[in-house]
Amino acid sequence: MGVQFTSSADKHGIPRQDSLYAIMHAEASAEVEGNPDETTMVYVGHPHGQTDSYIEVIAAHRPPRTIVIFHAMPLSDLFRYLLQEGS
Repeated sequence: MGVQFTSSADKHGIPRQDSLYAIMHAEASAEVEGNPDETTMVYVGHPHGQTDSYIEVIAAHRPPRTIVIFHAMPLSDLFRYLLQEGS
């Protein structure tokens, strides 16, 4: 599996390793609208294990096995509801 980052993923200053950590340890995720030939997911998670803060990361899963991360920022109100869905 290959992981790629677009320049827009760096726009908010989230380190790339933090984006990967949030995806791999996501506390919530959901499919969002994206291109028809790929699955686009938003992941909400901590940027590392020593914080209570959250970030949101949006990635396109492109066949056969590529993930393109194009958005990463501190958690916004747009996706905060995902953390409350399971409670």
